[in-house]
Amino acid sequence: MTFLLVLALWSAAFWCHECLQPRTRTAFPRQTGAVSVNQIVRALAPCLALTLCLFQDPALGIFYWLGLGSTAGLGTSVLMAALKQKRGLARMSKTPL
Repeated sequence: MTFLLVLALWSAAFWCHECLQPRTRTAFPRQTGAVSVNQIVRALAPCLALTLCLFQDPALGIFYWLGLGSTAGLGTSVLMAALKQKRGLARMSKTPL
């Protein structure tokens, strides 16, 4: 159960981080109050995930935390790329060469 909770916290942090990017904010508009909520979640979710990992197993907790963070980051980036592709915004997000 802790595994899923830590993965969800990391995913929420990465999702909020992506939503705070200027290019993503134009693609997926948010309300003004959502920006501060996204900043708070982005800051607190990894800290709470680390606390949960360290309570389960202090010796291996940091490795679980880092591994689940990597997995959540990859999953969130693939999900956001798929959503942008579905909306036809993939070209808008790319930087010009």
